[in-house]
Amino acid sequence: MLSLDGGGIRGLYSACLLELIEERLTDGRGVGDYFDLIAGTSTGGILAVGLGFSKSAKSLATLYRDDGQRIFPPARYKQTKRPMQNYGENLCSPKYDHRPLEALLYRELGDGLLGQSKSRLVVPSFMVPSSEVAVFKTDHHPDYQRDHKTAAWEVCRATSAAPTFFAPHERNGRGFVDGGLWANNPVIVAVTEALSAFAISPDQLRVLSIGTGNQPFEISLKNARGGLWQWKEAVSGAMSLSTDNAAAQVGLMIGSERVIRIEPERQIASIEMDDWEEAVRHLPDAALVSFSENTEKIERFFTKPVHPRERFYT
Repeated sequence: MLSLDGGGIRGLYSACLLELIEERLTDGRGVGDYFDLIAGTSTGGILAVGLGFSKSAKSLATLYRDDGQRIFPPARYKQTKRPMQNYGENLCSPKYDHRPLEALLYRELGDGLLGQSKSRLVVPSFMVPSSEVAVFKTDHHPDYQRDHKTAAWEVCRATSAAPTFFAPHERNGRGFVDGGLWANNPVIVAVTEALSAFAISPDQLRVLSIGTGNQPFEISLKNARGGLWQWKEAVSGAMSLSTDNAAAQVGLMIGSERVIRIEPERQIASIEMDDWEEAVRHLPDAALVSFSENTEKIERFFTKPVHPRERFYT
């Protein structure tokens, strides 16, 4: 299985790592051809759907490099990166216009439906106003009768609607927000899906989990006694904690030796989720370092392609 974390524009790291894998380990095939299940949250969900739709990893990396500045305009980032100003401007509205993101997703996926994915996909999101978790799934099990009819671009938009950055994606009277609120690292979603949907045991699972950098959430005891302003970073802190917790839980469930976790060095985690300029400057090199240091571990996942997935309704 392949698991792809959220992280905004830091998804460029994941895309570049997948591009290196595709160039050097897949014998000309797509990365998605080597995994029985792909899970992705937020920016990782966009990558997961892209792989399921036979997008090359190179084209996905190019998307982040060339089009990322349309989603996270550098001028807008620089104007609002001062805490007080940013807080004031974002108090009642999202920081970025979601329409360029929607246009980009539609350009890449068109009217394609989730069920057209060649790979089994699980993509976490979160529904409001009912406050329910949501996981979009391909029709790889007879119980999954609805999600396959959802437009693929809408699935991507739903999983990546990061609070304070973008407005929720509204569909059928409900709003969908970023799956990173509860599953920024979707590895536990992937493992749970595999064990519940198929007649397999934990020792049959192998997971390649790719992160985007996870900066530790810190808050002083003094600020912890405070109110809204002191806890303004609570959302990102919750995502950070859920990322570490998911990795630890999966290690206990299936054995840590069956999970290969790759993520950039800690200093990369300091790049903000919307800082396109810093991402383009540093993340491709960070991906190259990670690939070089982990080639032997990674290549175990690319010995042979997987069998085509089940299709119950498509």
